[in-house]
Amino acid sequence: MQKTHLWLWMFIVAFTIEGFAQRADLNASPAERKRIAEDYYQKGNVAGRRGQFPLAVLYYDSAVRLFGGSSEYFFARGQAKELADNNIGALTDFEAALRVNPENYTALFKRALIYHKQKNYKQAATDFTFLINNVETFETKAIVFKGASYDEKGEMIFSGIATLEDMKADVYLARAMTYEQMGFNTPTILDFDKAIELNNHEPNYYVQRGLFKLSKEDAEGAEKDFRSALEIDQYHRLALYNLSFLVDDKEKDEINKILYGVGDFAMAFSRRAFENYQKGKFEEALLDYDSALMIKGDNANDLMNRGMVKAKLDRHKAAIKDFENSVYTDNTLVRNFVLIGNSYQELNNYPQAVTYYQRYLRSEKGDGVVYYNMGLAYMKAHKDDEACESLRTAYDLGEERAEPALEQVCFKLE
Repeated sequence: MQKTHLWLWMFIVAFTIEGFAQRADLNASPAERKRIAEDYYQKGNVAGRRGQFPLAVLYYDSAVRLFGGSSEYFFARGQAKELADNNIGALTDFEAALRVNPENYTALFKRALIYHKQKNYKQAATDFTFLINNVETFETKAIVFKGASYDEKGEMIFSGIATLEDMKADVYLARAMTYEQMGFNTPTILDFDKAIELNNHEPNYYVQRGLFKLSKEDAEGAEKDFRSALEIDQYHRLALYNLSFLVDDKEKDEINKILYGVGDFAMAFSRRAFENYQKGKFEEALLDYDSALMIKGDNANDLMNRGMVKAKLDRHKAAIKDFENSVYTDNTLVRNFVLIGNSYQELNNYPQAVTYYQRYLRSEKGDGVVYYNMGLAYMKAHKDDEACESLRTAYDLGEERAEPALEQVCFKLE
């Protein structure tokens, strides 16, 4: 902890001194200010190459303050902000770069990418189309960073700098992915094809086209693209993962040895599983949770979430097993008892459902929803006294859905 504090103190001191220097720089002649700004710009580029994007932003700030007439300085700062996950700040800087120089097509490209991230597909497509129509005049003096990628062990690496030819292909790829979101199938595949024609050494292009083909139920075409990606990068995780669902068991086992023999991608799989679950893609979510749990089988949250997916798919016995394993792995996840109770209700095993609701309510007595569910289970088991008591408690705790059932069962008792 002391080392961290010392480093932070030195960082603050360094930039405090830098701040005093900048005030002096502002009093320099215009030519001298431009020279100093260029020095800060180059320092920002060095930090960017090292993946130190917040530090790069600070250097680019200094360059912009000293010389605000450079489109490249605004672009560089916007790019550093983008890579530091500040998309709003990045968009502002790309707009500023375009105000200074409307022909800074690199800034236009980056702006369009952010529009895509923000799901403003119409504007993104408009910008990408403009760039494609002017692709022969596409040029830049700026350093364009690709961002991060992963090596064969799953370690994050900084993947370097894009060339101008890379960027031309990237524009077609980006428009393809935008058209895909807009539902324009033929333009999508044509743009994927053009991106690969311009740069057939980039595995991600083949993977993205393969995923599109897979979504259109062209399994044969998708498999071919995933294999093309693996000819370029034999450890490409996304290509391996998706190919594993298109091959026989023998090849799938070999792929799994590569996927799970090194690195830990459990978090990536569980994140995608959750996204698929939210979209109602339960079969896809189940496959991803299976993959995550193959890597890390004692992840209690993934076990619980996989159980919820199985319940959505009406596989309640299998769901109960996952819920039980989850709470066994982490006994603080008592919500599993409710989920088990719900599954037993779906299986018409009402006594077991009540047992698990009671286990949950020993530690969480104020949950009106669970009292309501337990009341329904008692009703279905024809235990009206217990049903009345549970439903009254649920209603008292604010569960308004209990009122009709409560009146039905308790009035009958009276």
